[in-house]
Amino acid sequence: MAEVVLCPLLQVIFEKLTSQLMKIITRISHGFKEEIEKLEHTLQIIQAVLEDAEERQVKEKAMKIWLTELKEVAYDADNLIDEIYKSVTRTRTSIVRIPSNIEFFPKLKEIRGRLDMLAVQRHNFNLKEGFVKRECDVEGRRQTGSFVIESEVFGREEDKQAIIELLLLKGEGGVQRDISVVSIVGLGGLGKTTLAQLVYNDERVEKSFDLKIWVCVNQEFNVRMIMKLIIESITKHKCDFLGMDVLQSQLRRLLHGKRYLLVLDDVWNEDQDEWDKLRISLSDCAKGSKVIITTRNTKVALIVGTIPPYCLKGLSHDDCWALFKQRAFACGEGHPNLLAIGREMVKKCGGLPLAAKALGSLMRFKREEWEWLHVLESDLWNECEGESGILPALRLSYSHLPSHLKCCFTYCSVFPKNYVIKKDDLVQLWIAEGLIKSNDNARQSVEETGNDFFNNLMWMFFFQNVNKVGDGCVTECKMHDLVHDLAQSIAGDEFIILEHGRLPRHLAQIRHSSVVCGSELHTIPESLYEAKKLRTLNLLFPRGNLGEVPPNLFSSFRYMRALNLSGSGIKRLHNSVSCLIFLRYLNISNTLIETLPESIGDLDYLQVLNLAYCYDLIELPMSLTRLRKLRRLMINGCDKLSHLPDRIGNLIQLQTLPTFIVGTGNHQGLTQLHRLPLVGELNIRQLENANSRYDRIMVNLRMKPKLRSLGLSWRNNHDDLIMRNNNDSPQDEELLENLQPHRNLKRLSIEGYPGKYFTRWIGTPELPNLTNIVLIYCKRCEHLPALGELPFLKVIYMLGMPNVKNIGFYGRVPGRQFQSLQELSFIDFPNLEFWWSMNMKEEFPSLVKLTINKCPKLKNMPCFPSLKHLELRNCNEMILRSAANLSTLLNLVIDVFSGRLVLLESLLGNNPHLMSLTISSCTNLWSISSKLGGLVALKSLTIRWCEELISLPQEIQNLSSLESLEIIECHSLISLPEGLGGLTSLRSLSIENCNNITSLPMGLQHLTALEHLTLMYCPSLASLPANFRNLSMLKSLYILNCPELSCLPEELQYVKTLQNLEIHSCRTIKDFPAWIGSLSSLTSLVISDCCNIISLPEGLQHLINLQHLSIRECPRLENRCKKYTGEDWPKVAHIPHIYIGSTEPRQYDGASSSSH
Repeated sequence: MAEVVLCPLLQVIFEKLTSQLMKIITRISHGFKEEIEKLEHTLQIIQAVLEDAEERQVKEKAMKIWLTELKEVAYDADNLIDEIYKSVTRTRTSIVRIPSNIEFFPKLKEIRGRLDMLAVQRHNFNLKEGFVKRECDVEGRRQTGSFVIESEVFGREEDKQAIIELLLLKGEGGVQRDISVVSIVGLGGLGKTTLAQLVYNDERVEKSFDLKIWVCVNQEFNVRMIMKLIIESITKHKCDFLGMDVLQSQLRRLLHGKRYLLVLDDVWNEDQDEWDKLRISLSDCAKGSKVIITTRNTKVALIVGTIPPYCLKGLSHDDCWALFKQRAFACGEGHPNLLAIGREMVKKCGGLPLAAKALGSLMRFKREEWEWLHVLESDLWNECEGESGILPALRLSYSHLPSHLKCCFTYCSVFPKNYVIKKDDLVQLWIAEGLIKSNDNARQSVEETGNDFFNNLMWMFFFQNVNKVGDGCVTECKMHDLVHDLAQSIAGDEFIILEHGRLPRHLAQIRHSSVVCGSELHTIPESLYEAKKLRTLNLLFPRGNLGEVPPNLFSSFRYMRALNLSGSGIKRLHNSVSCLIFLRYLNISNTLIETLPESIGDLDYLQVLNLAYCYDLIELPMSLTRLRKLRRLMINGCDKLSHLPDRIGNLIQLQTLPTFIVGTGNHQGLTQLHRLPLVGELNIRQLENANSRYDRIMVNLRMKPKLRSLGLSWRNNHDDLIMRNNNDSPQDEELLENLQPHRNLKRLSIEGYPGKYFTRWIGTPELPNLTNIVLIYCKRCEHLPALGELPFLKVIYMLGMPNVKNIGFYGRVPGRQFQSLQELSFIDFPNLEFWWSMNMKEEFPSLVKLTINKCPKLKNMPCFPSLKHLELRNCNEMILRSAANLSTLLNLVIDVFSGRLVLLESLLGNNPHLMSLTISSCTNLWSISSKLGGLVALKSLTIRWCEELISLPQEIQNLSSLESLEIIECHSLISLPEGLGGLTSLRSLSIENCNNITSLPMGLQHLTALEHLTLMYCPSLASLPANFRNLSMLKSLYILNCPELSCLPEELQYVKTLQNLEIHSCRTIKDFPAWIGSLSSLTSLVISDCCNIISLPEGLQHLINLQHLSIRECPRLENRCKKYTGEDWPKVAHIPHIYIGSTEPRQYDGASSSSH
């Protein structure tokens, strides 16, 4: 059911009415003053009762109608005020034109009249002022107990074990806390309560605690009520105590000296003080007592938890399917025709057990195929209704949101399902739509407030599949399909997604839309142009082929606030873009655009202009500097852009400018950065143009405390470098000295620096928060900066420094160096000879990854006590002597060594815990040491491009933990050792481009854990071992370009687990075996360029799980499989997705809707 949330919108209007600009307008234009004051007064009256109205609309239809009408008026008022502001002509220092009464007075009066009428109508509803706290519907609240039928729970065994381990875990040094709190967090309907019940009833838990107590808290965290419920659970009698002091005394007496387990199910409280009141009453107990809390809110878990929250994930598809089947079918009941539809149906549950149960219950008494297809093609919301359905469970999370977050969440319904939402873009869209309140006096910017809003929704699990960068900041996310359905059900007709050729309805109500252009929809549907009040438009073009924006787009949607054309492939933006006078957000990133029209400077309200990765963009219009409200100008990745417009520094609200290009003009220098309140990332390009001393001095990056990442780059010019070598001018060092950033900086990158010496501020305590440093092509530098004393430095990456001969980049103060450094890379240091070490025990204590590449003269390196990952590429073989001292490695890469790697034996022998080993491009390597057999923890072994390698050691059979083995382009290898059969944990075996391998060892039959076998470009391989029967876990077999292979092993028919079979370019295979019909688990079959296979066996039609069949470059077979007419068509007609030749797939009619 759609809901109307108005508080944020009315707040935006109220702020505009009381702004300084409006006061000036009303003071000068007296006709406005009275109307504006009346409008302001009416809004205050309505605002006073708005929260009560929004709360009651769910159950009162008339109230919702009243709110809908109010929202229409509010939108019109918002648009009118913006028009009034737009008509004001201003210079930098004063207002020179005020709108006339005639121009806007009639509209203003009409809007005020409508608001007055609605204000009068409020009396009909007996609305109450201020926030009205509703009494909880006790009978309707979800109540839980501790009992669970374990046989009806699927896929939670690992989660159960993990929680039990946390309950029985002792603290550091075996010391236990008095009380530890374990929080289980996750989306509504995910099974948090069920997991807590499983743990609560486990026998080990039963034996470990003197008392077990279960309390269902629900929405109101009433400490007195919770204490009474705990007492009743312990005594099994009703508690009649009323006073807090008596309750505390009774509870402490009951818990005294006892080790207890308390489950608080379904907690919503975010008040730390309330939790502390309860915790104090629970503290008189034996050590090792535990509290389990289930909650939908990560913030709650962080407040109460003593250990990190346990984030519960969704069920696997197989577990969801098992749960669905249990509900949908009676024991032993079989309906083969419904199984395939049911499996597709379960995908819509997205791993939510509640959804699978509700859907299974719905299908319990439906046995007609058309009934199942109908549900498959419908929304789960419409089918699984009722109090035990999916909608009430998820809507409860929504109902707990404050108004401003409800609006932000609902706005997300504008994106299609499974859409990757970029966090920064989403926050800017919220700002453009006015969903985030601005406050000029606040220390927090609107972007920071928007980030808080995003985090609050993320903590409530409205967002999932969150991607983070190295410092933990979220960059992208998605919405669970069912959460997206919730957002759409609340949004109603204001939001619409047009895809698959669907046409919009209720055009007058549409204000936000996404158009997904694909094979059925190539451009904006003509009917959408009738949605004159559209405020958001996302044009999503997966193929990037729009070409040009339809000219009537700009004239049709004059109230547009946000326009997204990213990736659309447009080459030109029409001058009429200036018609979008209310536009705040314009995203034309990743397009083919070369220039922007000068008319873009007329977009007075524009706050965001995203041109990122417009690789063909060559120039920005001079009018850009008229955009006084611009806050974000994204031009990163615009490599052809050689300069910025003059006086870009006049945009004093511009805070996001990832790239600044130093130009040669008088008003294109570094001084343009002086007044900009920059935030986040700044990359300054073309620093070779910074010739003015005044320019260098005035940049003053030290006054920008919110910069987190700084990139400084000079274009490398060979002739210029030669000239600088002959003339040691201090200009470059002086420039770098004056580019010192604020001490809050975290990431620093310097590229193409032409000076000989790095400045003093790099590596000193003046940048104490630095975590990442990148130095690239600083070709004249002979010494590295001293970085050892930076306390938080985690990553160093250095590339292309030919004049550096020694590494000695430690700090001046003796002691532990590089305390936090985790990753270190030296690449292309052709003259590097020696690596100095200060103290072998105390330097690099945290280093886990080291990469040394193209350092042919370096023969030594220090000892690294914690190193886990080592990559040595294009290096002197003598460096292996130093590496042999390491004993903590888990991953080792040896690449491009010209010797025989004699010293590798010691390195392997000293690192028995190695888990991954890659040896590649070692052209003179004949054999690998038998020490390889001692790597009993090895899980992955890759050997490639070792053309002289004759054999693998027989000791390879000792690698009992090996899971992946790849052998690629080892042309001297004739056979694999029989010891291969000892690899009992091997799951993936790939042999590629090995010209002389003629057969595989018989020991292959012992690889009982093998799941994936790939054989590619092995021209001498004539046969496969016959004994495939024992490969009982094999899921995929790929055979590509093995021209001597004439048949598949007959025992393959007994491998009932095989799901994927692909055969390419095996032209001597003549017959496809009749036993193919025995592969009951086969889901995908691909045959290509096997011209001698002329027919398919009859058994193929018995493979009911086969979903994909592809036949390419097999002329005779393609003819026999032609739709309807081919002789073999009846054998394959049941397969949902069929590719024959170059044709598009034929899809099973019901299956296509599963992704919608």
